[in-house]
Amino acid sequence: MYKKCLLTGAMAATLALSGCAQVESKWDAFNEWFQPTEALTSVIKPYRPDTHQGNLVTKEMVDQLHLGMTQLQVQFLLGVPLLRDMFHQNRWDYLYYINPRFGDPEMRRLTVYFDDTGRLTRYEFTPMPDETQADQMILGDKEVFKADNSDLTVVDQAQKAQEDVEQNAL
Repeated sequence: MYKKCLLTGAMAATLALSGCAQVESKWDAFNEWFQPTEALTSVIKPYRPDTHQGNLVTKEMVDQLHLGMTQLQVQFLLGVPLLRDMFHQNRWDYLYYINPRFGDPEMRRLTVYFDDTGRLTRYEFTPMPDETQADQMILGDKEVFKADNSDLTVVDQAQKAQEDVEQNAL
């Protein structure tokens, strides 16, 4: 009885494995017949939704930043930073990355620096959209505002003091 079961199992395995050879050759024939062309793949593309990642910081938020603000005030205004480096604890980075379905990806950056007492001493940012542009960007109209990292603005204490002196002289 045991030998019959063993013999039947061996024959079934042999038949099953011999069928795989025919299936593989049929797949080879299908792959030779169906070769997607460059034109077909350039027209038909899978759906790819817009990708928004990071902290969306607007121009109005940057305008409310003042040198001398505490870390808690900055966090209340801008939210929790995307990056807090343990080796540079006095630096916070707010990054916003958008990868639209059509077009080139964009990244906006705001970096704030604090002194040892936790007061804002300097900040750097790329051009930020205003509230209306930010809403349009999120809801679908990406052509309204484009920025790159070449337009970086740096605000530090010396520059701010010079601007205050010039403003008071007027």
